[in-house]
Amino acid sequence: MLPALAVAAFLGAALSHLPVARALRYAAIAFFTRPASWHLALPLVVLAAFLHEALVRGALYGALRRRVPVGFGAPLAALAGVVAPVAARLWLFPFPAVPWPLVLGQAVVAELPLSLALCLLALGTGRWLPSGFALALLWTARIVVVPTFHGSPVPTLEILASLLAAVVVALVLHGPLTPHREALEGLS
Repeated sequence: MLPALAVAAFLGAALSHLPVARALRYAAIAFFTRPASWHLALPLVVLAAFLHEALVRGALYGALRRRVPVGFGAPLAALAGVVAPVAARLWLFPFPAVPWPLVLGQAVVAELPLSLALCLLALGTGRWLPSGFALALLWTARIVVVPTFHGSPVPTLEILASLLAAVVVALVLHGPLTPHREALEGLS
């Protein structure tokens, strides 16, 4: 029950910038308006999300936790876990009117807290599968929900929502993360 609650909290926080932007009239929201090929590719997106999580949160994070000092595994895995989502964002959601370094920077700053939240989800549940579900559902929402931005505050709202996702996952999984936090505090 707790992993499902953590996944739902992650998704709610990570996508919270859309209803906020809509309420503030900075975005219009539509559903299923992308080309049909995108919707046909959804099973591949879900499979890629699970494969990504198995490699990053499963294999890499497990190896890092055994090799680096306590507290360094999650940030390093989060940093490695940003590469594929950022590349996918730049490829699938280009913004031709915005300089690419700015788009790249915003993508990295937005994806890094999400990646850390997924690491906390994997650490708190003891498995990479919940983070795989969370990432698959997040990318499904990114394909199905099509926002049209009417203002520049939306990227800032997305970054704040990403930060909120990491905080919310940590709060929901407070109990299971406590032994790891205590191990970290014991070394400092």
